[in-house]
Amino acid sequence: MKLMYRSILRSGWWLKSKKSKGARTARDPLLSGDEQGLDRTSNPALAVPCSLYREIEAAQTIGELRKLSVKIVDFVRLATSMHADTKSIVHHISQFNSAITQRLIALLESTEGIRLPEGATYLALGSEGRGEQTLCTDQDSAIVYIDDLPPEKLRDVERFATRLVDALEEIGVPRCPGNMMASTPQWRHSLTEWKEIIDQWVTVPTPEHMLYFGMFLDIRSLHGDETLGTQLRDHICAVVRLAPFFLPNMAGHVVRFPPALTRFGRIRVERSGEHKGKVDLKKAGIFAITAGTSLIALEVGIIGGTTWEKLELLGKRRVFTSGDLKIIVEAFTFLVQLRVQGHLRDLSANGKPSNHVDPLVMTDIERRQFRQALKGVNTFLRIVRNRYLLDYISI
Repeated sequence: MKLMYRSILRSGWWLKSKKSKGARTARDPLLSGDEQGLDRTSNPALAVPCSLYREIEAAQTIGELRKLSVKIVDFVRLATSMHADTKSIVHHISQFNSAITQRLIALLESTEGIRLPEGATYLALGSEGRGEQTLCTDQDSAIVYIDDLPPEKLRDVERFATRLVDALEEIGVPRCPGNMMASTPQWRHSLTEWKEIIDQWVTVPTPEHMLYFGMFLDIRSLHGDETLGTQLRDHICAVVRLAPFFLPNMAGHVVRFPPALTRFGRIRVERSGEHKGKVDLKKAGIFAITAGTSLIALEVGIIGGTTWEKLELLGKRRVFTSGDLKIIVEAFTFLVQLRVQGHLRDLSANGKPSNHVDPLVMTDIERRQFRQALKGVNTFLRIVRNRYLLDYISI
């Protein structure tokens, strides 16, 4: 939990004590420019993050954590109404979720005697690994452990993983539909076994292997021995450097969805099914920019962090021109913003959060911004296709 507080301070969240005159205040990423000068004690929304973290740390039961997970939605709704920037909202959603998971792990040990043994690490994958979750998220996790972990400790690992996945579901985090969770034996291995699996994914890039690799690429050690996660990241970088044809194959995986904006400037919507007339924001660009950015970052030796952070680093390395970088960042941010707003609307209507939006219910300004964002996605897709020569090779 101390790691969470350091993250809060780095992101600019400071609580001003009523007893302390001149207490330090910092620019807050969740405030728009007009709100930066407000006294934090006069605005109740500004105290939400730190107070919520304290409540999470003080929770004594799984039921209390479930109630706090609902408060995260209230925080996002309030932050959105204050026109907070999307990147900071997503950052805090992810930090809240990580704090809840870590508190849950502590409760399982103190109340049920279930703990992850030394020599093992619980890993967050996908959006949780990147630290950019929204309100529609499921469990994506894995476990790595040292090669010589005793058999009785392996049983403790299995017990921990199974109970944690069940407990997360109890507090409202759905299971992964594809079963990519630590409770599944396929996602629990020793360090050497994981390295061999990664080698297989890279050297035999089937669609299934590329899917798994994409999920595993942004691993983050959430509990346990962090050095094991670091060794896996180092191995990923090393093995990819030795497999030059892997990057183009992964790039083909990144651009597999047709552009949501046609060459004639029309928005491509689903033509049938439950979401007829709507656009899947993930397929429309969020996936391509997220996965493509991670891939290009990996190529230049960058692994881990959010999509925004990777894009910034790639810009500094002149992988993108300043103009293209601005277009891509704005496109990604707007699509994620639409996703968060859509989730809030779905939850307010007691529905299940969806990644689909209907262009016809958007205002003229929103539709124009949406079309502009989709143009930005096309810019990114063009860069990926050109970088990996996808129009000249057969994958």
